[in-house]
Amino acid sequence: MNTTHINALTIGLLLTGISSHTTADSYGIFDARGLALGGTGVALGNVDTGHFYNPALTAFHQGHEDRTRDGSHSFHTVLAALSDGARTAADVIADDLEGRLSAAIDSLNEVPTPGAARAGINAAQELDDAMRHLDGKNVNADGYLGYSISLPGDSEGGAFFVGSRFIGRGISDINSADFELLQDYVEALEFVESGGTAGEEHPELRDAEGRFIDPSFRIQSSAAGTGLLLSELGVSAAKQYTLWGQSVAFGLAPKVVYLRIFDEDWRVVDGEFASIGENRTEFYFNLDLGTAVTLADHWRVALAVKDLRSKTITTDIGDRIELQPRSRLGLAYISETLDVGVDAELDKTPALQGISTRQDISLGMEYRLSSLALRLGYRHDLEGSVGDQFSAGLGWRVSRLLMDVSYIQGDGGEGAGLRLGWSY
Repeated sequence: MNTTHINALTIGLLLTGISSHTTADSYGIFDARGLALGGTGVALGNVDTGHFYNPALTAFHQGHEDRTRDGSHSFHTVLAALSDGARTAADVIADDLEGRLSAAIDSLNEVPTPGAARAGINAAQELDDAMRHLDGKNVNADGYLGYSISLPGDSEGGAFFVGSRFIGRGISDINSADFELLQDYVEALEFVESGGTAGEEHPELRDAEGRFIDPSFRIQSSAAGTGLLLSELGVSAAKQYTLWGQSVAFGLAPKVVYLRIFDEDWRVVDGEFASIGENRTEFYFNLDLGTAVTLADHWRVALAVKDLRSKTITTDIGDRIELQPRSRLGLAYISETLDVGVDAELDKTPALQGISTRQDISLGMEYRLSSLALRLGYRHDLEGSVGDQFSAGLGWRVSRLLMDVSYIQGDGGEGAGLRLGWSY
């Protein structure tokens, strides 16, 4: 039995890729509150998690943390996007459809019973359905896992953060000949199951000894995959000033980045499945910058640049990985009970081999009732390369316990977020 081929295909699709010019093409969502707000955070962020989107936001705080006890420890788990194609690929692996088909063929070759033939028919049909569902579908994944501690002060503040973000972009590439191959196996197995009264014999699917050939050797679909794991360790610092009667904050977040690239090219070579590629690591320094101004007490305008230093890597198989600075403008209305904000990316960023670009605009709203916060969000790609997403979430604060939960769904994929923390 040989299941390496189809397993590698689906794993390659999950790792995401079709590369040449792959880039981290979204600003990123790093916490459950930001996820519930559709990724809106450049002006709408708060002192707990604002450093993820705009390091200047941690300065918008009055009073020292020893008296206000507004500092917090937080653990973040976010799946910001998992596309329909990525879920299907994951299901194929979890259900081991290819392994079930190969095992059924092996059993049928040992003891050719109608039951063994039926098991092979079912497995082939389920694999065919899954591959048809993958065909032409985007494979996107974006998630974050980390820890942060906020350090708010009087008109100043900062944060310490450590975490890892996984980024995957791709589009499935299924060979139509594989559908015909699986259909031939279904017909041949029906011929065995019925004793020759249904289906077709298909002798080309048997070897010289009359045994069925494992279909894993004949599947032609392949995948190129590129996954990025960005692990960051950093601090942010911000200070608020009064200029021309307005509160203006400036912030920066220096960080060290450990980048791991999973770059693979899965293909059939001389009838056998082979993986050509590499796993590479890079260690470097980067910097986030931000500024924000409060107007007429309630309006906030902000600008942030994430990953000021660009990074370009050419892999051994000729793929070029580009991590570029991303700039975003934010506008928010901030009050005691209601916050509303909008973010807009200032530049288009290339994605999927440079054949498309992405430019997000997002809208978020939060309404607070005592210790409960209700949140809604919306995210739209102006270039249309990623579908719209709607999100919602809740936040609780009971004594020192902090918890945020959120859910996002739409054509761009679905995801969820959880934050657990405590104030000090």
